Amino acid sequence: MAIKMIVMDLDGTLLKNDKTIDDLTREYLIRAQKEGIIIVIATGRDKGAIDFVYEPLQLEHFGNNYVAGVNGQIIYNFKKKEYTVDKVLNGKDSQEIMHLAKEMNFEAISCCGYDHYDYATYRWKIMKNIRRLFLGKPMDYGMNQGKRNFIEIHDPSYEIHQDVNKIILIQSANYFRKHLDKIKERLSAYDILKVGDCWIEVMPKGVTKGKAVLLIAEENKIAKDEILVFGDAENDLSMIEAVTYGIAMGNAMDVVKKVAYEVCDTNENQGIAKTIKKYLFHEAS
Repeated sequence: MAIKMIVMDLDGTLLKNDKTIDDLTREYLIRAQKEGIIIVIATGRDKGAIDFVYEPLQLEHFGNNYVAGVNGQIIYNFKKKEYTVDKVLNGKDSQEIMHLAKEMNFEAISCCGYDHYDYATYRWKIMKNIRRLFLGKPMDYGMNQGKRNFIEIHDPSYEIHQDVNKIILIQSANYFRKHLDKIKERLSAYDILKVGDCWIEVMPKGVTKGKAVLLIAEENKIAKDEILVFGDAENDLSMIEAVTYGIAMGNAMDVVKKVAYEVCDTNENQGIAKTIKKYLFHEAS
């Protein structure tokens, strides 16, 4: 395969479980850039939250690299220093989902750039406190760090007067096993993505990582069979299905493995580095 672009999700894919990039993977990705290969970080996060990724990978210094952030909603071109934004949600969407959160007892976090508006039912707040006391889990899920403003709200009719990039739904894994189908039915006007067992993301209909990847490829005159994509969760499905060489991590959800061209090793065991070594540099293990 003649690869001209490498696309990677972050959590569970490029990042190890401790949120770091292993040295071998970083080495191969920098080497790939030096050989003219475009690197795209395709993540549910926005660019402002991933400097700990693009700085060690030197994405600002080599070639024509990108971030496809917020599940493909916001594309950032490092070379041109330009943003492209797809459809967004609004305050009315947040109200609808917060009222459903009140009815069905889950947490809804409306992500508006730097401001994150958090609505949770009283019952779920008790559970969060228990998790904080016994497991050391932060009440804000670590979102209140650095450039983030985590705002707790108590009324599901609260009016948000900003564009809403996405809305995160949080509850227990057991809760979503029982109720996710009903939530999807009630929120059928949106795309509902399972990112983790306890973490669901609500996006505007049709805004996907796959769409963003194909836009970047078109801009750079790159064909679908010249792209190598890595992912592990439902929000990666669109981009894995959009190209010829969609690779599922060894730790990926089964639904991702089923549609992938190949399953590589896990995020903890240098799955990306081993695949790049094999297919781009044709080096024996």
